Parts: sequence; C-alpha cells; structure tokens
Amino acid sequence: MRQLKYNLESKEVQYLIHIDPNLEHLFKQIEQVVVNVSDDYFDSLVGTIIAQQLSGKVATVIYKRVSAFFEEHITAQKIIDAQEADLRGLGLSYQKIKYLKSLATCLLSGEIDLDHLDQMTDDEITQMLIKIKGIGPWSAQMFLMFSLGREDVYSVLDLGLRNGLKNFLDQSDLSNQELEAISEKWRPYRSIVSHYLWHVTDNK
Repeated sequence: MRQLKYNLESKEVQYLIHIDPNLEHLFKQIEQVVVNVSDDYFDSLVGTIIAQQLSGKVATVIYKRVSAFFEEHITAQKIIDAQEADLRGLGLSYQKIKYLKSLATCLLSGEIDLDHLDQMTDDEITQMLIKIKGIGPWSAQMFLMFSLGREDVYSVLDLGLRNGLKNFLDQSDLSNQELEAISEKWRPYRSIVSHYLWHVTDNK
C-alpha cells in the first residue's frame, strides 16, 4: 500500500490551476487529498467485484469474510477450488461468485496479465480487464485510479463524479458527453480533479 498526496503546493495541482484557474476554488476546499493505492492487483479486483451495487459498509464486511475464509491471502487458485455453497455462506451472490471465478480463470489462463501493467496504457488495461465477466469500464477506471495510481482518469460513469462536476460548475443539465469534453482540458491530471470532486461531494 502506498499513498498519493495532493495539496495546493503540489506541482500537479499548480499545473491544473494554471490551465484552468476556476479549479483553484475546488482545491482550496480540501486541505489535502490522500489516495491509498493498493499494489495487490488481484486482491483489488476481487474487492471491486464484491463491492458492486453494495454500500461501502456492507462491501467491507463481506470482503473481510472472504479474506478470512482464504486465510487472509486470496489467490486465483483458491477461488477456483472454493465450493459455491461455501462462498454463498460468506454473503456472495451467485452472480458475484460467477464473476470471481471468471476473474480467477482469466488470470490462470493468461487471458489477463497483472504482472506487466506498468508497461501498458490506460486504454490497453481497460480493454484487457473488460474481458472478465463482472468487470466493466467503470470498474476498470476505478482500478486504474486506486490500484495503479494513474493520474489521468475521469469517469462519467461514476455518479459521484458526474454530480460533483455538475455542482462545481453549477450546471445541472450537462450531458455525459459535455462532462467528458470539459474534463479533457485537465489532462494529464484528470484523476486529481476527480479525487477532489469526490472529497468535496462527500464532505457536503
């Protein structure tokens, strides 16, 4: 686990203010943004699948049960070998069990490669991950941000980011395409704006 930290003195934040002075108001609302980045990529994808359509609290409880079941070390082979009834007993739905086994199968077959992600572009990683049942573009984007620490992601598929940007701009009728176009000016640091939007929205 490593941490990414951003504040008004960060070179990335200063660059964003330079290219879009309106962002200064956003950055001044939060003293510092700290992003915890997990480097256990398989574990992160397991957690992403478990968390889908659940509240953060419920997702955490189920993830802890799953982790304890696998003796705090979740591997693809362990998931493949696990009995469906045992996984159901941990609180996982049939659909999520199917997704987890798809993830494990894709890793063991070599269809996905988590060992050379640092040599791949964001788009290449996204296209690889969406081959897994249960991993769509949104999940792939969250993986890019929170597991790889990629700094140029803005997801119009994320309700919090959509609403956060609409509130920041005070324009409630913007389409996804318009939001995506607005975010383009913040390259190559769209993730940083995203983290601030999430924090400001959560604080409100």
